[in-house]
Amino acid sequence: MSIRHSLVLAAALGLAVAAPASAQDKAKAPPAKKAAPAMDHAAMHAEHMKQLDGGKVDAAAWKELDAYHMLMMATWHPAKDKNDLAPTRAKIGEMVTAAKAVAASKAPAACQKPALAKAQAGLAGETQKVQALVASKADDAALKAAMKALHDAFDVLEEGCNTGMKH
Repeated sequence: MSIRHSLVLAAALGLAVAAPASAQDKAKAPPAKKAAPAMDHAAMHAEHMKQLDGGKVDAAAWKELDAYHMLMMATWHPAKDKNDLAPTRAKIGEMVTAAKAVAASKAPAACQKPALAKAQAGLAGETQKVQALVASKADDAALKAAMKALHDAFDVLEEGCNTGMKH
């Protein structure tokens, strides 16, 4: 068998044929990029809790809002920062349940203001709008826009109640 036939056979079989070192150096792929570290939502929340001071509402006093906040962090940050809507799609059922719990709960005295009561009552409906988009398999752009609106609605409670749970 000739060298030419050997090379054709090797190529057909997918066997590598040795190339000169300089060609091999040029063909090397660039080093793989390191993945960004995953967000540690529990650590973020712990940091928020450390920031509470005597002039603010004890976030533990409104555990339902705190639970919703944890879900909001786990869904909104990936959507906002990385355009990753998978956490939203995966956790929207939990978010609806948590939003209903917020709506049914008694807000701490410092949070019992008309605007906050309206935001508290509306949180479940706003969350269900996102759930409807997930159920209809809406595209990422529409879902991200709805998550931003939901986050803004949540911020009314978070900021208005002065819980210290900034994110």
